[in-house]
Amino acid sequence: MQTKEYKPSLIAATIYFNYFVWGSSILIVSQYSRQFMRLWNTDVKGISTVIAMVGIGHLVTVIFAGWMSDRFGRKNTMIIGLIANIIFLMGLIMSRNIYMACFFTLFLGAANSFDDSGAYPALTEAFPTKAASMNSLVKACMSLSQTLLPFIVAAIPSVSIVLPIMSLLLFLDIVTIGVIKFNKDRSNIVKDTESIKSNVEDVSARTSKAIKGNLPKMSIDGVGLIIVGFTISFTFYMYSQYIPHFGVTVLKLSEAASKELVSWYALSSLISVFVTSVIIRKAHPYRVMMFYSTISGIFLILMITFPGYLLVKVTSIVIGFFAAGGIWQVGLTIISQYFPDKKGKVTGYYSFAAALTYFVGPFISTFIIDETAQSMIRVFTIDATVTIVGILVMMFLAFRAHKYHFI
Repeated sequence: MQTKEYKPSLIAATIYFNYFVWGSSILIVSQYSRQFMRLWNTDVKGISTVIAMVGIGHLVTVIFAGWMSDRFGRKNTMIIGLIANIIFLMGLIMSRNIYMACFFTLFLGAANSFDDSGAYPALTEAFPTKAASMNSLVKACMSLSQTLLPFIVAAIPSVSIVLPIMSLLLFLDIVTIGVIKFNKDRSNIVKDTESIKSNVEDVSARTSKAIKGNLPKMSIDGVGLIIVGFTISFTFYMYSQYIPHFGVTVLKLSEAASKELVSWYALSSLISVFVTSVIIRKAHPYRVMMFYSTISGIFLILMITFPGYLLVKVTSIVIGFFAAGGIWQVGLTIISQYFPDKKGKVTGYYSFAAALTYFVGPFISTFIIDETAQSMIRVFTIDATVTIVGILVMMFLAFRAHKYHFI
């Protein structure tokens, strides 16, 4: 039975808990890679192939997940995402070869699509006046989870114990979501209507102001920002997935020490979520994006040129803060402001580009990665190259942005 009262704080708690577990789910294969290699009778190329399946699962479901959220409600969509995540986690244990592992990993990508399509609108509807800050906490919960995961791996070395525990936590979240009320009461609808009216007036004012000058072009500025969304995601996703293997093969660290590099990355990204939200209010968005990406690119180049434990640890902190902590959301804000009348469509394109990195990066890596240090240098060289391409596109877009009055 549903609770009689509409409690936004309880809705937020279930969403944040969901993403806390999902943050660990996305890294679970790389963190327990050695065990999965034995379980699936494969090597590091096979692990990379399995990781790539997350992107495919996300890409094939992201389009209709949003439709289902609008048609069948936020609650039902989120429950589908949670069930898909449980199927992924339990499927990893049941898999005895790489083909089964790839099949079940598709469900993690699907979970991402349904979670996002249900959770973000639910938060926006529950907190219409502070939706941006509430949505940003989703990233904070994921970062916190990823910070703790390496320590959990060290404390519980058996993946056969960790995955059922994670599945149980998700099941409890399903039960909680099932009994709480998501439908808004009349007072919330009135508040939302006033908020929407205010937003429409604000958009109209900005659009009228922009018409006096030049308008952004979807074929140039829109496409450019979508490319930027891809490069930003590529930078931090590839780093988080492959830095443990870099530590083992290049730095000759123990597996435990290598996995701790992810903790530095995740903790830094957690801090960045809050710091960046303050900085972006006072600085030009493109300047923030270019500065952040340039710092990330410099340290990636230094890491592959002069690999050393201290430098790699610092690079983990840098990538976490300057790549994974919030600049992707800055790009999303810009493209939404550029095309307010197509906000849903451009948001979908921008998110689709990010989802593409979940597949493209690991897929490319399967052709060059092995157990040698040189192969890992090549993987991170690709990561640095994509980061540099993103910086160049940002510079071009920033030059064009002087014409507009949106940002």
